[in-house]
Amino acid sequence: MNGFFRILKKIISWIVTHKKIVFVYIPAGILLVFTAYVIIIFFMWQHDRDGALTKLTKYKQLIDRTEELKKGYSYTDSEVDLAAKVVDIPTRIFDRNDEIIGEFFEQKREIVPYDYIPAWLIKAVVASEDRDFYRHRGISYRGIIRAFLVNLAYFRVVQGGSTVTQQLAKVLFTDMERNIKRKIYETFCAHEIEKRYDKQDIMSMYLNLIYFGNGAYGVESAAKMFFGTSVKELPIVECAMIVATISNPKVYSPLSDLDASLRKTQRILESLADAGYVYRDRTARTYDGFLRRWEVVFDEKGKAVSSLIGNFLFSSYRVNRAPFFNESIRRVLVDKFGEDTVKKGGLKVYTTIDAEKQDVATEALRSGITRQREYHLKLAGRMKDTRRADQEMQKAQNIEGALISLDPGTGELLAYVGGYEFSSKNQNDHVAQIRRQPGSSFKPIIYAAAVEGRDITPSTVCIDEKTKFKDGYAPRNYDGNYIGEVIVREALKKSINVVAVKVLEKTGYDGVFRFIRKSLYLSDSELRDRFGRTLSLALGTYEVSPLENCVLHSVIVNGGEYLLPYGIRLVKDYNDTIVWNNEEEIRNLADERRKEIGKIIDPIACAITVSMLRSVFEEGGTASGAVTGNKIDFQIAGKTGTTTNYNDVWFVGYTSNLVTTVWIGNKEGAISLGLGRAGGSVAAPVWVEYISAVFRGNPPVDFRIPDQGVARETICLDSGEVAGRNGECPRVARDVIYYSGTEPGRYCHIHVGTDNPRGDETVIDEKNQEQ
Repeated sequence: MNGFFRILKKIISWIVTHKKIVFVYIPAGILLVFTAYVIIIFFMWQHDRDGALTKLTKYKQLIDRTEELKKGYSYTDSEVDLAAKVVDIPTRIFDRNDEIIGEFFEQKREIVPYDYIPAWLIKAVVASEDRDFYRHRGISYRGIIRAFLVNLAYFRVVQGGSTVTQQLAKVLFTDMERNIKRKIYETFCAHEIEKRYDKQDIMSMYLNLIYFGNGAYGVESAAKMFFGTSVKELPIVECAMIVATISNPKVYSPLSDLDASLRKTQRILESLADAGYVYRDRTARTYDGFLRRWEVVFDEKGKAVSSLIGNFLFSSYRVNRAPFFNESIRRVLVDKFGEDTVKKGGLKVYTTIDAEKQDVATEALRSGITRQREYHLKLAGRMKDTRRADQEMQKAQNIEGALISLDPGTGELLAYVGGYEFSSKNQNDHVAQIRRQPGSSFKPIIYAAAVEGRDITPSTVCIDEKTKFKDGYAPRNYDGNYIGEVIVREALKKSINVVAVKVLEKTGYDGVFRFIRKSLYLSDSELRDRFGRTLSLALGTYEVSPLENCVLHSVIVNGGEYLLPYGIRLVKDYNDTIVWNNEEEIRNLADERRKEIGKIIDPIACAITVSMLRSVFEEGGTASGAVTGNKIDFQIAGKTGTTTNYNDVWFVGYTSNLVTTVWIGNKEGAISLGLGRAGGSVAAPVWVEYISAVFRGNPPVDFRIPDQGVARETICLDSGEVAGRNGECPRVARDVIYYSGTEPGRYCHIHVGTDNPRGDETVIDEKNQEQ
């Protein structure tokens, strides 16, 4: 101890004898060095000044433009570079009715004009961050002294000395590092900002710029992230919580630490009272109301542990109503505009998707996938063999599906669900990125080609029996049974395999391949690589994607016209200037291809095929069970598909204005869904649930039938001939469509026993004559 005092005495003695060095030369030297350092930084600022001010000007223009757009002003040219934003703006995806269905961003930011920001929020910023905001010119020396004294009293950093203007300069122009160089640099910036802009502009730029955690920038994004509403709707305590987050989002965001956020919010309310903006008793009442409104729960120690705050993080904040679709168009946008522009450029992408249909489709497909998963789980629960039970549980985890719905007249994608859930572990788009055997859902293409070639009519009789075709090919029917004589309409309705192969054998491959090549716009080599000239083609053994299957069937529904499916209509930049009219390009390209390839298939053949496919829902049809108990009072048609060993199930359903493909299978590949798990019982119910909801109260019109060259007839389903007038035929179909002149020319010989020529007027009602 004595040694310490001796050392201290020597130091004091040296200071006394060297007073000039200690109190004059050293401080002067420090001051000189500091002054030189400031001068150097000043020259650095002068060097950067023009670029910094240009950046600031662009940012101010962005806010001004936002205000003007909110007021309905329109512009015809782009004044802000598409890929050179001063701040990052999310790209938004809109459906056909201008509802937001998705966003792409790194920084979640929504610019709002000054008059959107509540007065309470601005007062809270002034009270807690910069009391002298309306008096200083960029630097508040009183604020620096006040912060020093407060921090000294608390023995920790409670207040900062930076003004709002300095904080704006820091975020816009510096590297955000905590050092004296940055503080000096931002001082010069702040002075320049104050010279050029008024206080309202500075506050507006600041509150639209600052970070609130979780990728959210600006008070509008923060309001939606925390409270699920626009900032302009926020009352006083909500405004205080947003301001409380500013100083350190990692510590004070309610999403990071609810209890710390609430305590800081109370301090902001106290600052409002200290500044004279509100009475203290009012802050207590409003705070209590805030706790009730957001259902804040405290533990036994009084610590806030849960609330409704932040439940909007993945709803209004991160919108993604069509994740697989949005990801598919993100890739297109990145190819055209670049990754940075898509994430930061504030693009507005207007799509063909119908958000209501999309929501219904998502739920319908999830329900179908869930039912199949539960099937495997129930099987596993009944198995005593642990290994087999584990296999079933693994199957349940890997069940996936797809639903794609488009307008057959235009090719517009209306609903697009690429799987059960889009996540970091599951981003495979089963609509477009997989190919599977379509099974019997491919048969309508075979039948349509045969009808166009006049090789069959709905009344053509075929023999359903065990048959060995050339090269030893011997297909089996789905149920292993054979019914003998059957008309084509019934064979398609019941999806009889042997008859489908006989139809292909009779009509040949040329018409079928022409249909596939033109519909999918394949080159000859692509066609050869993907589809073989084998009779198994009739049973859908060559793979297609759900999207391709939907396109093939859409050609049948639209009367043989080529269509090019698309999802993007327009892309606008932040100024609402159209930068890409994809819809116009798609329609021009589709028109060019229609001129090149002509009609894919005759419209009458299409109408006949659709007419036959309406029978799929009749008693005995493969999808009859799916519509049982569902009141569908408009025309529908479709085709089921089930591949070998029940590996994949399909349903392609039609209305006059909507063609929809549903696929459900195991994402790992050819793995059985289970004995009897067929398209009619697994996939078709998904489609029925979907169309029952989307057309409720707004039914589609009937299927289109050409005005010329068509005949209609009421036929016996056993013989395919004209049904007797007096009800002799037990099973009949009305308004069956034929090429004029190919309709049956006699009454049913099975039930009526009379051969009456077509020309006998007593046989045919006038409504059944050629139209």
